[in-house]
Amino acid sequence: MHLIKILSRILLLCSFTSQPSLVQSLQLGPLISTCVDACGRGCLEIRSVQAARLSSESSSTLKVQLKDPQDPRSALTEADQAAHIAIVGALRQEWGDQLKIVGEEDDDEELDAMLSKKTYEPLKRDLFENDIGDMADVDPSTITIFVDPLDGTREFVEGRLENCQVLVGIAIGGESFAGAIGIPFPDGDLSSESTIVYGVADIGAGVLGTTLKRGPFPLDHYIDGVKYPRPQHATGDSTAEVMDACRKGTIHRCGGSNVIYGGAGNKILAAALGEVASSLQHKVGGPWDLCAPEAVLKAMGGKITDLFGEEIQIYKDDWKENRYNERGYIASPAGGKKLFHEALSKALLALPEVQKYRDEVTK
Repeated sequence: MHLIKILSRILLLCSFTSQPSLVQSLQLGPLISTCVDACGRGCLEIRSVQAARLSSESSSTLKVQLKDPQDPRSALTEADQAAHIAIVGALRQEWGDQLKIVGEEDDDEELDAMLSKKTYEPLKRDLFENDIGDMADVDPSTITIFVDPLDGTREFVEGRLENCQVLVGIAIGGESFAGAIGIPFPDGDLSSESTIVYGVADIGAGVLGTTLKRGPFPLDHYIDGVKYPRPQHATGDSTAEVMDACRKGTIHRCGGSNVIYGGAGNKILAAALGEVASSLQHKVGGPWDLCAPEAVLKAMGGKITDLFGEEIQIYKDDWKENRYNERGYIASPAGGKKLFHEALSKALLALPEVQKYRDEVTK
């Protein structure tokens, strides 16, 4: 297990810590540990649904519904629901009213009712006791945990399992601090156990479970250097005008080619791992899409801003009113990150389509 060194981060938390006499503080080590453990439980639920899906008796019984009947990307499956119950339920039982826990599926009244009826095995609080332990305490009122039980639901439905992830992120004072990215299908199937990549922003990252076969190069179907010349830039398959312009603008500025990755977490992890030179998206569903991936990316030395080159602000309570989710992101890996990231941001912001989009979402 990679050891996270967090001492230098403690000073940055001082502004988030209240006086002990006024509020009971919370230890970060146990908090991060429970989030990593909960992320692993979510992966297990998704794998269980997939195993049942492949069985002869239930191969065609995957339950899928659309949150938005007009948008295939809004699919919700029994895998999302099972993972949500396992993660959010266990975290709420573990921390009670001490923490604000926000899940992508929180608006589902049926799920809320199911959560209230279950009990859970206690989450592990000691995964990092030798690394983080009780060195840093934070006012729990400044903390929000953001959960995306299945990032890449559409990919799960369509069988592109390597794109699926479980995201559990910790924001402190409106900034992404730490996160766990669960990968239920590291090899694109059930042949290997889940992987969890975890990290503390600007400090360090580690991996639990199956060793990733993803390295400094993309997944197998992108390795063709003729069809997909490097440097490669990851986006989704959105046909929005602004994304079409961003793809063309990125290649014009940096060279290389565009590759399609499903799921926000998967795109950002691709940048963190150095598979791609950049990852771009013009909007996301909510803070649960970005909190964990941002922390892991920064833990690995990468950089992320919104599409307009500004700091990510989506973890604030007013994210919907200010349409922070519609400001998207640009993510880039470590290694000359500042100059490259700033150059790409400026090049994209100079595009008329990006300026038009910025005016629409920031007015």
